[in-house]
Amino acid sequence: MVLVVVLLGGAGFLLFRDEGPKGTVGRIDPINPCTVPKEVLQRVWNGYVPERSGDVLAIEQPPNQFGTRHSTPYPYTQEVPMVLWGPGYIKKGFVSDDPVTLADVSPTYADLLHFDDWPHRDGTDLSDALVEPDKRETPPKLIFTVVWDGGGTNVLKQWPDDWPFLKKLMGGGASFSNATVGSSPSITPATHSTLGTGVFPNKHGVSDIKMRIGGKITDAFANSNPKHLEVETIGDLWDLANDNLPIVGMMARDSWHLGMLGHGAYLEGADNDIAVMDQLGGLDFRTNPDFYRLPEYLKNQDGMQEAADALDQEDGEADGQWLGNQIIPMDGRIRYTPAWSVYQMQKLEQLIVNEDVGVDDMPDLFYVNFKSTDLAGHEWNMLEPEVQQDVAAQDLALKQIVKVLDREVGRGSYVLSLTADHGMTPLPESTGGWSIDQSEIGKDLEGRFDKETPDTPIVMSNRGYQYMLDKKELKLNGITAEDVVEWLKTYSIEDNATGDLGDFEDKADERIFLTVLTPEQLEESLSCSEEPEG
Repeated sequence: MVLVVVLLGGAGFLLFRDEGPKGTVGRIDPINPCTVPKEVLQRVWNGYVPERSGDVLAIEQPPNQFGTRHSTPYPYTQEVPMVLWGPGYIKKGFVSDDPVTLADVSPTYADLLHFDDWPHRDGTDLSDALVEPDKRETPPKLIFTVVWDGGGTNVLKQWPDDWPFLKKLMGGGASFSNATVGSSPSITPATHSTLGTGVFPNKHGVSDIKMRIGGKITDAFANSNPKHLEVETIGDLWDLANDNLPIVGMMARDSWHLGMLGHGAYLEGADNDIAVMDQLGGLDFRTNPDFYRLPEYLKNQDGMQEAADALDQEDGEADGQWLGNQIIPMDGRIRYTPAWSVYQMQKLEQLIVNEDVGVDDMPDLFYVNFKSTDLAGHEWNMLEPEVQQDVAAQDLALKQIVKVLDREVGRGSYVLSLTADHGMTPLPESTGGWSIDQSEIGKDLEGRFDKETPDTPIVMSNRGYQYMLDKKELKLNGITAEDVVEWLKTYSIEDNATGDLGDFEDKADERIFLTVLTPEQLEESLSCSEEPEG
């Protein structure tokens, strides 16, 4: 096995694990996708949804990357923490290096709930981490899920001293060191839906932020509507099986996270579950009242200014600055800072108390997403102190969650789990990779193939890792998706450059992509690629 490791901040980060039969990454033949590691191909296949995903699927050649995006089948974005904690339900000090994925979360909840009607799905329950069934005859009153958006394993390794409370929970509970997302693209809507349903995108249908529905490009959860999520979540099924008596709820950034919660009243016979989401570009919370509900007492901004002021004054000076960045409390960008985790925690505590979450014998399910780490990672990068401070703030919020649940529900009466939806991508200059210009690929592709109808683009959606093509335009220009694939396979750094190559002069002819495939070619490659040795 060959590893490509980049050193960042004194820690080693696995960018790629070569498990293929041909040796090193550089020997992989893009014309023969059978040489691509099966693990990589399988993750792409797990994330592919017919009609909704691209007609052309591209896998970048490490360490090349799409800026600070995080949608890859490689370990640095795939590896996530997986922690379970709950005295009386979760074994203390349990550590496993068995391979697990986000699809295993919901089956584990079904086990804890004694939910016999849970259907067989991709994921399997993490039963080895649970206290023996005869010692936990009563289900927990609450299963509380925390997702650190963008808080993948590589981020935690980058800032190892900034999550002491999570380490404490790991020591007192169960942790899985070989946990991954399990599908690619490792993107928020897809991975949260996997967490909630126990199946990968190729079954639950949520493939990306932007999907092709009925020949048009649309948001996965446009208008906070869950209709494109094709599989019920455990929250859906548990609620319906118990006459809507359980409290099923979520507090998260936006509708992209609805896949971990579920459909709410969209399903026949279901009720309006709690779904508290941010008002993008502002500070107010929102929901879709057709399917979910937003408690009235959360419709204010009490505590926001105080949280912003406290962050401002941490450096000893009230100057409206945080690490040299301007703090604007009445701007949605306050979510990029630790102040938002403080504010969100205040609102979360208010919700837990007012809704009586976990107080009776009917087990409840609640999910919370902390988004600041991900937002800061995109804005500044995971190597910068902004992300470090957001991780620390989320760890403090985690400590507060346990304090609140101990008080309101009772220690020994609930289970808490923590994971992430993906890791992050370090700055390209720190890894020696080429920062792929996604828009330039689109321009070059149109210039190469769109000869007959240049005013109408061939590419309906360019996500970098997948390209949705206009079938009518393909036909008018006498080309196929296979033609685009063959062209992209040899697309080089020089082809992608828009100016001076700088340090990449001697790498100008190196290809950008490991391989490029149509979905049919991907399926064929899965049957010929080899499993890792050992």
